[in-house]
Amino acid sequence: MRHWVRFCGRKKSARDETSIASLLPITGQDSQTLIISANMSQEKSSFLRRLDQIVADCQLNLKWGAYSENNLTVQAARVLVQQWGIFTRHSRRCWAYVVGNCPHVEIRKFVVTENLYEEEALEGHSHFDLMVRMGKALGLSREEVESAKPLPSTTVALHAWETLTKNRTWYEGVAAKAVLEMTNKPECGRFSAIEGERWMRQLNLSRDDVEFWVLHDSVDQIHGDGSVRLLEKYLQSDPEREAAVQAAEESMMAWRVYLDGIYEASVGNNPKRGD
Repeated sequence: MRHWVRFCGRKKSARDETSIASLLPITGQDSQTLIISANMSQEKSSFLRRLDQIVADCQLNLKWGAYSENNLTVQAARVLVQQWGIFTRHSRRCWAYVVGNCPHVEIRKFVVTENLYEEEALEGHSHFDLMVRMGKALGLSREEVESAKPLPSTTVALHAWETLTKNRTWYEGVAAKAVLEMTNKPECGRFSAIEGERWMRQLNLSRDDVEFWVLHDSVDQIHGDGSVRLLEKYLQSDPEREAAVQAAEESMMAWRVYLDGIYEASVGNNPKRGD
């Protein structure tokens, strides 16, 4: 909660204003590779390095990432906003499943504070509210975001995340959710920062319009790093660590299905610019 309130409740500092601007010159998959490789060398446990690699490898092969670099259209952005609105509401439920399954108070407190309260309970500043605001800048009404129907690929991904967090062990659930937030770490591709820059550059949106991307670039680095370090602290055996790694791989496969599905739908709506 403290990180989100700090962003939403005060004047923006120069550091906030440059959270996306620092990546403005960086475009293309080759540049994403540079970001990832430059940070992979930092000293970490083999377990954390494996998680970083799983996320980074997935990020470099997303169809949406290649598509949004220079071909982004308003219609494609609308598809993503509507599907992400579904994803972000479902995500809170998955974190709640993790809390219900986890026996460790320290982890439960972190998830409740940083993921559940911070991302949903602040009126007007929840992740979904920020997504609606970005949708409005693209010409969507709140109703069009709230009532959007999931693509088949989105439904498949949501089922995977629900299974990983509801029906598996607590540590598999934490791993599955944490890697989604790690997509915004510098060593894993910094997905939100890059998307924010692309949306401003290609769609003529303002920084306020893309506040959703700006804040995710900052707070998800805290959330993802905190989650995996707590996960590592409480894992007690190699089999548990291997199960967590497997869950991370499955979760990133769901991420790929989810975003590639949005890409496919966007190409269908914009055939001249998608290929």
